[in-house]
Amino acid sequence: MEILGVGGAELIAIFIIALIVAGPKRMMQWAYLMGKYTSKLRALWAESMAYLQQELKEAGMEVELPKEPPTRGSLNRQINKALDPVTRPIREALDETQAQVNPAKKQPAAEGNGRGLNLPPTTPPPNDSTPDLGTWSGGKALEE
Repeated sequence: MEILGVGGAELIAIFIIALIVAGPKRMMQWAYLMGKYTSKLRALWAESMAYLQQELKEAGMEVELPKEPPTRGSLNRQINKALDPVTRPIREALDETQAQVNPAKKQPAAEGNGRGLNLPPTTPPPNDSTPDLGTWSGGKALEE
């Protein structure tokens, strides 16, 4: 959650510093004023939207304006609703693929590496041979 680019931990730190500097009594007054101004802002929004709605209706336009100020959730819902015709085929294809993959995941592996894949078993290298990884690992240097 970010509010104006400030994350949750930063917001808590700001509140703690404000509580230490201002004190609990003044913080309560600030919270009361903030709530009061938020209420006034919501009332101003509703009044403005009602006025705009009336003007649009008189102009003959059938547009529905929101009564409440937009929030992140309401904006996300509107964006998802607008993008639904584009994303629906992709979602359906993903759901169909997932429906085919889920039964295969649940089947126990008859043989193989235990993950449901039928791979040939691997043989470990002989113990007497050590891999040559170059000069950094103590291997032989390449001669030119």
